[in-house]
Amino acid sequence: MPRVMCLSGYSLPLADMAREMKPNGWDLTFVDPAAPEIEREKAAAEADFILVFGHGLSGNVLRAAKRCRLVQLASAGYDGVDLKLAGEMGIPVANNGGANAIPVAEFAMTLMLGAARHLIESDRSTRAGGWMPKALDGYDTWELFGKTVGIVGAGRIGSTVARLLRGFETITLYSDVKKSPDAEKYGAKRVPLDTLLRESDVVTVHVPLLKSTTKLIGARELELMKPSALLVNTCRGPVVDEKALLAALTAKRIWGAGLDVFEVEPATADNPLFKLDNVVVAPHLAGKSHESYPRRVGFAYKNMAQVWAGGPPESVVLPEE
Repeated sequence: MPRVMCLSGYSLPLADMAREMKPNGWDLTFVDPAAPEIEREKAAAEADFILVFGHGLSGNVLRAAKRCRLVQLASAGYDGVDLKLAGEMGIPVANNGGANAIPVAEFAMTLMLGAARHLIESDRSTRAGGWMPKALDGYDTWELFGKTVGIVGAGRIGSTVARLLRGFETITLYSDVKKSPDAEKYGAKRVPLDTLLRESDVVTVHVPLLKSTTKLIGARELELMKPSALLVNTCRGPVVDEKALLAALTAKRIWGAGLDVFEVEPATADNPLFKLDNVVVAPHLAGKSHESYPRRVGFAYKNMAQVWAGGPPESVVLPEE
């Protein structure tokens, strides 16, 4: 039966779920990502599959995995794996097949609404005994209903955002390297990125981290946005140029931001973005939900079982050309 190396801390929720859902007879070995590389290499050399929960897979560990049939990620993002090296070794790499699309999309909506309605400031003020301070009088508070929302990257997560936005009767735009039938099914219109940035009241970013998407939203792109616009990022921190964003927010060139991801993670308390009142932040938790864990683990085991039986894996990701 298959030997699975699980690259994960032993006590994480996904690790608990992996143990609970493990197919009968499968051998599941947990390896701490912080363990000495020689230990990780040894485990990889004996593995038929490598299951990765939120951590990078080093090149040396991947090179040791000569019998590995599939690297299966529990995440949507795949920037922690050298896809070119995996391809040279003949090892397919698969992401989670959209298993966390719903929580990420919902959290993007949470950041939009939380920022627009000053939720964090309202909570803080009310707990401190403040009641309806001038900053919360509604003059600088706005509705999402009927606004123009631009989705940068209309894959599984971006398309789910488009689906959720239907209830707000937004004008929904999207920008992607290819047409997205799913996003268009929910009323989104494909436009060039610059057009999306100029016309949107909210810009929400949902692209993988690649060379072509690193600092995709930089100073030039932020200058194109409306002064009243909100930027939301729940994909990967380096997709947005953090220094350029800080400058734009400080100078009020855009209205605000909702951020779940940062260029350096874990983000530290001295991040200057944290000192701004027009920013709502979270610790890279958009994809975490009670319902998504079994979907992610279930997809991973299904995909590995399919490969073990001689079939092709689903949701394979490829290196950027």
